[in-house]
Amino acid sequence: MKRILAGLFVSTAALGGCVSVDVAELNAPDVTLLAINHAERRDCPADRAGANPNRLEGAASGVEGVDLALSPLASDPTRAVRLRRLTIQPGGVVPWHAHDVNQGMALMVSGEMTEYRNDCLDPIVHRAGHIAREDTATQHGWRNLSDEVAVVLVSHVVRVTQ
Repeated sequence: MKRILAGLFVSTAALGGCVSVDVAELNAPDVTLLAINHAERRDCPADRAGANPNRLEGAASGVEGVDLALSPLASDPTRAVRLRRLTIQPGGVVPWHAHDVNQGMALMVSGEMTEYRNDCLDPIVHRAGHIAREDTATQHGWRNLSDEVAVVLVSHVVRVTQ
């Protein structure tokens, strides 16, 4: 028994300099799973729908996009489903853009983002679990007005080059 304990002590000590594990993280709920389990589509309230002339102008800032997967469509090899993770810093902006070519949806995983849409008179605040639909009529921009980093998973059908 002493030999086993000594081996565990040596192994743990040897790894101590290489591996850092925050015990609180081990007990923290999985934010992605929580967002998925509580997912719901968030639209403009019906009584606030209307053409919005206000656009979120300017360039992208404070946004990191990472492509996670690309799956070609069997029915059209020039198109694919792309899954991306966007990490948006406080004050970060996803500038105004249209979805006439690439339709999909965005799932807020953590944090909070404010969406400005062409078809809503008011900004829409999205929190973890909210889904924003991005159809052919969608034009919008996003801003992180909170003090925390926001993470969004976006899935779109995109054109690919061959």
